[in-house]
Amino acid sequence: MVAVVEGSEAAPEERDWSDLTTVCLVEAFSRLDQEDLWRGAMSCCRSWRDAARSRPALFAALDLDPAFESIGADAAEWWTPAFQRRVDAMLRSTATLAAGELREVRIRHCSDDALAFAANRCV
Repeated sequence: MVAVVEGSEAAPEERDWSDLTTVCLVEAFSRLDQEDLWRGAMSCCRSWRDAARSRPALFAALDLDPAFESIGADAAEWWTPAFQRRVDAMLRSTATLAAGELREVRIRHCSDDALAFAANRCV
């Protein structure tokens, strides 16, 4: 909707995104790729994070291979304990948020413990 002010160009009307229902938010989130879901929706605000968490199917897949390939994560400098802990944390978070609906995992540099954690959450 556009509000027209006399003697000026049309100015866009401001909207309060917090008015969106959980159903609307989840529908929008289902159209996001993983990076946008995690870096955008999950980190925006508590209501958006809660809406995303209310739909485990949003976390049914964890595919970090494209990200690994784009940064050359097969290089030796990526094989560090700190990097592995970050990947492990992402896998554990995804497995927890998926609430038994995790169906696909494509990652590198994770520990056997993190894989076992994810596998146990899928049973």
